[in-house]
Amino acid sequence: MNIAFLGLGRMGAGMATRLVGAGANSITVWNRSADKSEPFSALGATVAADPVAAVGGADLVITSLLDDASVEALFHKGAPALGAMKANAIHCCVTTISPACADRLQALHEAHGSRYVSGPVVGRPDTAAHGGLMQFIAGDSSAFAEVEAACAAFTALIIRLPGAAGVANGQKLCANFFIAALLEAMGECYTLGDALGVSRDVLAGMFDHLFAPPDLKAYVRRLDKRESDSANGFAMTAGYKDIRLIREAAAGANCPVDIADVLAGKMQDAITKGMGDRDWSAVQEITRERAGRT
Repeated sequence: MNIAFLGLGRMGAGMATRLVGAGANSITVWNRSADKSEPFSALGATVAADPVAAVGGADLVITSLLDDASVEALFHKGAPALGAMKANAIHCCVTTISPACADRLQALHEAHGSRYVSGPVVGRPDTAAHGGLMQFIAGDSSAFAEVEAACAAFTALIIRLPGAAGVANGQKLCANFFIAALLEAMGECYTLGDALGVSRDVLAGMFDHLFAPPDLKAYVRRLDKRESDSANGFAMTAGYKDIRLIREAAAGANCPVDIADVLAGKMQDAITKGMGDRDWSAVQEITRERAGRT
């Protein structure tokens, strides 16, 4: 299978590396800033000069970009990249985008004669690099088997969902809301514990016992040690984007999400204070600041 992979940020680089390492397919990569693409040439991938060159002749195009705008900048009516896709080729978007954007992309590809699958992934960059991501897929079911065969390189679990493509993105927003709410709850617990003289080590041990998934255990340690460096982290700016999508989806469904409102305020504060590139668990630092425990 000829695979084009567009977007080599923290998550994308891990997934693309796994695809190249699997060795079963021909991989072409592209990134807006070329410096992130060049290392893949040494790994055996073809580096494309632009998106059109990347997707031409591809059986499967995987996009790992930032948001609705970045995906639709490449794939919209009349877009050169869309025009370069051959008939029946598949576009799988692993980015966290809005359900509405996913449905627009599905309709766009249907009109073009290509196929679209939303495949947002759950996990961190280090999880991607080790092939342990969870993935939800929805959209053109005729493409599921081909998407699964390729994405198995970086996923441990793929869950098929019936319905339009946007269903997968709604599922991802719920997953991210759960994770973000846990970060807020744990951060508040650690801060309250400090105020009450509670042992952080005991709290960390309790959380570690309660949370089985490795990614959640990683956050137990990060929050306990207040380690929110950007290495292998999920950037605060990306987390804020996801919280924005969650709040927009909730507003459209007339469903209050109070914790998301709190998180949005704290994340915006963190970004203003220069924490935009730090892991989103750094939201705890805003809680500590407001508690006078910096």
